[in-house]
Amino acid sequence: MAAANPLQSLQEEVTCSICLEYYKDPVFTKCAHNFCRSCIAVCPEGSDSGVHCPQCREVCPEGELRPNRQLQSMVELVKQLAVQPGRALEQSLCEKHDEKQKLFCKEDEDLMCVICRESREHRSHTALPIDEAAHEYKGELQACLQSLKEELGDLLESKLKEEEGYKAMMKKLITDKLKMVAEFDGLRQLLKDQEETLLMRLEKMERSIKMAENANEGKYSSKISFISDLIAEMEKKCEQPPLELLKDIRRTLSRCRNATPHLSEGLKKKYKALVTLDPDTAYRSLTVTEHGRRVTRTLDPDTVILDLTLTEDGQYVTRTSTSTRMSLPENPKRFTLRACVLGRTGFNSGRHYWELHLLKDGPWCVGVAQECVSRNGSLSESPERGVWALERKTNGQYEALTSPRFPLSPQQCPVRLGLYLDYEGRRLSFYNADTMEHFYTFTNAAFNTRVYPYFLVGLQTNLRLV
Repeated sequence: MAAANPLQSLQEEVTCSICLEYYKDPVFTKCAHNFCRSCIAVCPEGSDSGVHCPQCREVCPEGELRPNRQLQSMVELVKQLAVQPGRALEQSLCEKHDEKQKLFCKEDEDLMCVICRESREHRSHTALPIDEAAHEYKGELQACLQSLKEELGDLLESKLKEEEGYKAMMKKLITDKLKMVAEFDGLRQLLKDQEETLLMRLEKMERSIKMAENANEGKYSSKISFISDLIAEMEKKCEQPPLELLKDIRRTLSRCRNATPHLSEGLKKKYKALVTLDPDTAYRSLTVTEHGRRVTRTLDPDTVILDLTLTEDGQYVTRTSTSTRMSLPENPKRFTLRACVLGRTGFNSGRHYWELHLLKDGPWCVGVAQECVSRNGSLSESPERGVWALERKTNGQYEALTSPRFPLSPQQCPVRLGLYLDYEGRRLSFYNADTMEHFYTFTNAAFNTRVYPYFLVGLQTNLRLV
């Protein structure tokens, strides 16, 4: 193989490694490699403002590419000597035969003369004239170069599309971010407004509670003070000699019984009892209806009330029809001489509260009675006979059925009557359920056995449990 020719070395020095042509406007990089300015410009980018060197892959900032004027002058000198790529080697001589090297051996990829072609070493090799071989390889190089340029173009196009995609994604992200920030700002403002509204509402409720608390304090303070003074008076009364103790005793007891504390709505709900009537105990002229919650009495056992209507003037109008009542079965629990009926369930412990609606202004008597109360004889209601009750008489007067009876003067006639039983406390109290006016309280009641709600119904009277 022939040694490298100085002209060949000169050619290589002035040939661009990218386009394989003489340098055109040569520049040198930071890593000291030379390229055509146009060739280095299309190399893949290494960063936002630089390219990769095709030889050492080092990133070369675009601003640091410097023109190589000395190399450009050398290219011009080679051109003046008519030294073109692929042609300079034609002037070289074979060192072995001292003949011009006009042929190119494709197997050895080297130049040779005509004598070398006929030698045993190259006889089996393919040899082409230099111009023809250069043209052939130049065509292959240009085809490869075109393919690489197309691939580079595709890469640059793909890179540009992806960059545009990333930019679109970033733009959408920024838009979504701004939208989210605006929405959360709106939510924060909404929450702030709601917080202020709720705080104002809570402050208003707090003021109302404090006002109610102050009113409640005043209400209970006066009552507590009254009860405390009454206790002191009763204790002093109990210590007096018999003659002094009996003096004006009924008035003193009346003051004590009427000093029952106010029954609050909370206590009413806490101790509310579901009271129903027991038809087996009902007198023959009484009709128990509405699942044991209502009782009516008629003038005649054969007249049954079918309906009850409240008119605009507040009066009750009944629609009646006449029918033959079926004979009631004999029952030892039934009242035979008095229009009475007992509750189905009795009480032998605890506290209980129930109400009844007085649908008529007729006479009635309600309270509690012992289980052993007389059923088949005349009955004079009193604690001694096992009945603790309040009565409304035909003339509209009210009495507590004590011995003797205690007259009452309520501020208004009750429409709903409330009863509060404290079995262990031996107390039974009566209230106007609408105004909670206290009517009377039986104290030290002898509840020795089970007691049942007790109802005596007057003529044309209707009672309904609430």
